[in-house]
Amino acid sequence: MSTYIRKFWRFIRKNETARGLLLVGIVILGALAIWGGVRLALNTEYPILVVSSGSMCPVNNCVLPIGSLIVIRGQDPSTIIAGPPPIGSIIVFRPYFCNPDFLVVHRVIQEVKDSNGYSFVTRGDANGISDTWNQECGVDLTMISSSQVVGVYQYTIPIPYLGSTILGIRSFMYDDTTGQPRPEGILVIVILIIALFAFEVIEPSKKPKPEAPASVHREEPASEPGVEPASSTT
Repeated sequence: MSTYIRKFWRFIRKNETARGLLLVGIVILGALAIWGGVRLALNTEYPILVVSSGSMCPVNNCVLPIGSLIVIRGQDPSTIIAGPPPIGSIIVFRPYFCNPDFLVVHRVIQEVKDSNGYSFVTRGDANGISDTWNQECGVDLTMISSSQVVGVYQYTIPIPYLGSTILGIRSFMYDDTTGQPRPEGILVIVILIIALFAFEVIEPSKKPKPEAPASVHREEPASEPGVEPASSTT
């Protein structure tokens, strides 16, 4: 095994493209490991989200403006509080069973507990009426069950423009109406990958070749006419 490892590292040291790919792989694996740790610590599959609508941003008291980067934690449904702003808990939930990737962040204004568990009536702070969900799956819903809750809002990450930048990139990469990747987004990714490989291949040829050291020729100083060079005697 050690022989193969030594051969692998020799190959990596000699090949700049392989070094670049190895570095990219390490960065991706590190990011996935960190993301997995955050999901585990916060007990939810979506620990960090970006607010993409203004339903939680009334004119007088904007709680979650568009582009807010929010932290979500999975909690026991019994800890969710119902009430008007600012009392009620803000939750993230899946309103449509047929579209689990569609998430909503609204406030809980009413809570019901029965034999099936907890259910919640939700509403955006900027909306005048409670939520109803009957547009996609063919099932009329006026309440959200605890199984549809992804997590409870904790706080907003105070990094200016980061959430807005993420939304801009997402809008460029994906069609908001269908959720499918845009052709131009895929094209940009392909161009970036090709450019990375081209840079790795072309860059070594631009490096100046080391010049051979110039030979040094030392000449003895010429003696003046009629004067012989001094000699040492023992």
